[in-house]
Amino acid sequence: MPLLRSCNDPEFETIGEVVDFIRQLITGLKFMHAHHVAHRTERRDYKGTAKFYSRTERPTKYYYVDFGLSRKYDPADGPPLELPILGGDKTVPEFQGEGYNIAVDPFPTDIYYLGNLIRMAFLQYYPDFHFLHALVADMVQSDPQKRPPIEEVASRFTEATSKLSSRSLRGRLRQRNESAIVRLFLGIGHMFRTAKYVVKRLPPMPIPPA
Repeated sequence: MPLLRSCNDPEFETIGEVVDFIRQLITGLKFMHAHHVAHRTERRDYKGTAKFYSRTERPTKYYYVDFGLSRKYDPADGPPLELPILGGDKTVPEFQGEGYNIAVDPFPTDIYYLGNLIRMAFLQYYPDFHFLHALVADMVQSDPQKRPPIEEVASRFTEATSKLSSRSLRGRLRQRNESAIVRLFLGIGHMFRTAKYVVKRLPPMPIPPA
C-alpha cells in the first residue's frame, strides 16, 4: 500500500473528482457488506495517493482504514445486533439518549455514516450536488430500518450520476458563500485548467486503474 494522506489533500477541484470519490466509497462499503463486514465508523479520514497533481491529472485510489471497530458476522446467525460503539461520527440517531444501551443492526448504521459524510463534506458546502440530495436524505433517516441497503445506494448513485454531462462533471466546486468577485477569479483559472484537460483528453470523471 502506498504512503497515505488525507482524502482532501490536495483539495477537490471538480464535481467529477468528488463523484469518483463517493463512487469508490460506495463500492468499498458494498464489498464489505457483501462479505458480512460492518465497518462501524466512517469520517473524513479517508486516504488517497494524490501528490502535487489534481485528481483529474492523476486519478486517485481511496482506501478504507481503521478497522479496529469493524466486525465480520455469520449470516447463518441472522441479522446481527451490537451495542453502539462511538466512532468519529457521534451523530448517529440510534445512538442518542437511551439508544446508547440498545443493541442495533450495525449495517444500517454504516449507511448513515456514509450518507452523513457526504452530507457534511459536500452537500452543505457546495450547491451543485442536488442530484444526490434525495439519496443522502434516505441514507441519514432517523429510523435505521428506513435506510436503503448498500446495494440500493449503489444502484441509485449510478442512476443519478449517469445523467451528468461531461460539462457538469468538469464543473468547478463552487462554495455556497463565494462572492461574485471570488467566483469570477476562480472561474477564470478553472476555465484554463479545464481547457488543458480537454486538450489532453483527460476524462471528466478520473477513474483510477484497478
